[in-house]
Amino acid sequence: MHLRRPFRRIPRVYPAPAPVDPTAATYGTPTYEAPTVPPVPATTPAYGAPMANVPPAPAASYTTSTGLPYAGTPSYDQMPPAAAPGYAPAQPGMPVGAPYGATAAEPPINMPWYGIDFVNAIKRFFIKYATFSGRASRGEFWWVMLFLFLVSFVFNMLTRASSFFNVLSAIWGLAILVPQIALAVRRVHDANLPGGWVALPYGIEVLGALVMTFSTISAVTSGLSGSSGGVGGGMAGILIGSLIMLAGAVTAIVLFAKQSDPQGARFDARQ
Repeated sequence: MHLRRPFRRIPRVYPAPAPVDPTAATYGTPTYEAPTVPPVPATTPAYGAPMANVPPAPAASYTTSTGLPYAGTPSYDQMPPAAAPGYAPAQPGMPVGAPYGATAAEPPINMPWYGIDFVNAIKRFFIKYATFSGRASRGEFWWVMLFLFLVSFVFNMLTRASSFFNVLSAIWGLAILVPQIALAVRRVHDANLPGGWVALPYGIEVLGALVMTFSTISAVTSGLSGSSGGVGGGMAGILIGSLIMLAGAVTAIVLFAKQSDPQGARFDARQ
């Protein structure tokens, strides 16, 4: 029988510490000619309170190479407010959103009137009856469109009472045909577009009206002859014509609502 020897722990031997040089500088001790950091005060001043023994920073100034300040250079608080380049100060009474050059006072008759009111727009509509040159603001155009819509609505109500008003309505429509086209031409001029653009919405609406007219005639004649297929085709044509006229109306709104462009002054009448 073998007996195990008891485990014997061998002690670990550590090296002796190096001798300390009393003349060497230790951490935190200032070296020769090094500034001594002042001790931190026991109490910290409140936030925003001025610190003691701290001189205010001198104001920065611009000087020449000789050390003298620039002549005529004002200080920071004497600088005049800078104006935005290329923009004139707004005129009193100028309507909000008016293009450059808009005034509250009435301009000459051969110039567009931005910020015009309803009554003056109607006056200008008849004064410039057949004037195709020059420009017309959006207010001049859309106030007149509102006026013509109201007059048309009144005529439609009166024609139900008497057929005599049908004649007056037809005469009125012929009377405003020329000034309405002239106003539309001046409106696209104000958007810096040639007057030929007026033919686009009007042409689309005329096309839709023709399609509706021929489709209505076809539907009526087919109904009188007893042809159900012709009636269905005529009704489909009326629907297509209505959609074409709707497209023309949308085109007119987009075209005549375009923002004014100062470059449109090239269409003004030469004096």
